[in-house]
Amino acid sequence: MVNVPRLEDMLRQYTAQRAELEARGIYYVRDIDDESAEMFSKSLLLMALGREGRPELPITVYISSGGGSVGPGLAMIEAIHRVQHQFHVKVNTVVLGYAYSMASVLVQAGDRRSMGGLSTMMLHSSSWLLSGEDNKIFRDYQKLADHYQYLVSNIFATRTGHKDIGWWRRFVYSGHDRFLTAGECVELGLVDDLLEYPDDPADHEPQNRRTF
Repeated sequence: MVNVPRLEDMLRQYTAQRAELEARGIYYVRDIDDESAEMFSKSLLLMALGREGRPELPITVYISSGGGSVGPGLAMIEAIHRVQHQFHVKVNTVVLGYAYSMASVLVQAGDRRSMGGLSTMMLHSSSWLLSGEDNKIFRDYQKLADHYQYLVSNIFATRTGHKDIGWWRRFVYSGHDRFLTAGECVELGLVDDLLEYPDDPADHEPQNRRTF
């Protein structure tokens, strides 16, 4: 007879494992939505309380995400900035596999931004699904879209030190999905270093690089 674990036991084990990771200052980000942002912010504050004024004990946020909503993503960035400045805690971000769309913006909040050699990043324009009155869609939401474009472009320009806000706005909101290799992300200043290992089959040959 096969012993099937009870759901209660599985949830208890998952909760215990998560608590142990958070005690070590480790958090994993996948979806970026309202629920994830709330959970992330709460966990980050708890981790920061135990590390206040101890920069030698950084929090590491591992990101393997296809992105999500802009608002929750900005809330997660605000949460990182809060613990960095209020509790003087370092928060490092690490891309494992992929960081697309809003996830690529979240990466920029890290004190040190790292990326696996096999990972990719993707930048693109926001997607909107709207219905309603003309003046709301073509005026109010246009204002919000312009505001988000400015914020995101400013984050990239400020954090990377590569080009200005206008350049990033044209680059990100070009209407194309811009997939970037780990090497290209270093070249653009989107990450500080690569996590490369001897057995990684990552291809970083110069002919695969683009000139930006």
